[in-house]
Amino acid sequence: MMTSFLEKYSDNISLDCIRRVIELNRSKYDLKNNSHLLPAVERLKNLNAPQFNPVEGTDVFFDSKTIKEIESIAKSLGKWRKGPYHLGPLHIDSEWRSDIKWDKISKKIPSLGDKIILDIGCNNGYFMFQMEKQRPKSVLGIDPVNYCEAQFNFLQHFMKSPNLFFEMLGINDVSAFSDLFDGIFNMGIIYHHPNPIDQLKRCHQALRKGGFIVLESITIPGNQSIALFPEDRYAKMRNVWFVPTQKCLESWLHKAKFKNIELAFDTKLTSNEQRVTTWSPGASLMDFLDPEDNSLTVEKYPAPRRAALIAYK
Repeated sequence: MMTSFLEKYSDNISLDCIRRVIELNRSKYDLKNNSHLLPAVERLKNLNAPQFNPVEGTDVFFDSKTIKEIESIAKSLGKWRKGPYHLGPLHIDSEWRSDIKWDKISKKIPSLGDKIILDIGCNNGYFMFQMEKQRPKSVLGIDPVNYCEAQFNFLQHFMKSPNLFFEMLGINDVSAFSDLFDGIFNMGIIYHHPNPIDQLKRCHQALRKGGFIVLESITIPGNQSIALFPEDRYAKMRNVWFVPTQKCLESWLHKAKFKNIELAFDTKLTSNEQRVTTWSPGASLMDFLDPEDNSLTVEKYPAPRRAALIAYK
């Protein structure tokens, strides 16, 4: 069932198209045998909790029995890639210190108060919960991954925000929206797409006139408008099509008709921001870099930087 957010703006959304995509993604969700997530949903129903924002809930009190149950549910929902979250004394230490990225971006973006926002590839909604502090009118997060939705619903159980919505949609589905959003966050998505210009044109179409986009990406160093096209993998990732310079990101935005492009940040990615934790075991940034020269990936490409640009329609 679609959220009330989508029904409310039917003049700006191809609802039939969106319905079909959501139903398809739901069927994929069922086929992938993700039944291990269902018990957590049921356990949440029996968990009474005060309302608080999970990105800043350090002052919330839970008794020891309740906090053990919260921790058990959270750990049943898979790896925590984005965070951190604070649920009283429970600290979910995610692979990505998303708060570092948010601190860099939040100082540069326009006010989100009473705005309609789209967060593409929202994962478990970390940036959405940060946005909520500014009282936006609505924030729609999209990500066609079931465990991301499960983690979002877990966190929303505490947040209880009437303005945050999650749908299992992807970047290609943004073409179903037109002149709707005041702001679009496209962070960590563009290099996973074989046609970056097409992706940005979809975002341009979905924005209202005067609306803004935050475009954040892995980048490589350099002053020319060029992009690396990995032969196979980049930093062990299979699904990386292009790794642009900051100047190339600007050129892509120009090609998609965005204007007034501003740099939010351009910094080297370090293990302070992305690393292995007990909440996200396995491999992380340092495993993807050349052990003898951290300025290179294991494939001998330039090691990743991260850059974010803000542009307007």
